[in-house]
Amino acid sequence: MSAIPELTRLERHDTSMELTYDNGNQFTVTYDDLRYSCPCAKCAPLRNDDESSKSLRRQVESMPAEKPKVRTIGKYALAFDWVQGCSSGIYRFERIWALANNQDPDGGRPYVHGVW
Repeated sequence: MSAIPELTRLERHDTSMELTYDNGNQFTVTYDDLRYSCPCAKCAPLRNDDESSKSLRRQVESMPAEKPKVRTIGKYALAFDWVQGCSSGIYRFERIWALANNQDPDGGRPYVHGVW
């Protein structure tokens, strides 16, 4: 993947977050999309199959709107802590950039045994 701009600001709203990058680009990512794209070993395999992927999407959308806490993971990722649902995912900045740009953060690859 080519270099991505640096995330300079993340503003949390009630149902989404606004991302601002050092190149001036601004994006909005919904918390539903963020949760659905969780990269953890429990959630990620559910996106491999159409039926389980749809079930995961329904499960995420049925959760009450919630503004997560955000914490940095080193200088390469963010983690989102939710009161309900999965808080295990570590979202690399490349993954967040892909979500912001409406791209498949998994790159079309299935999740197999802990890696893509």
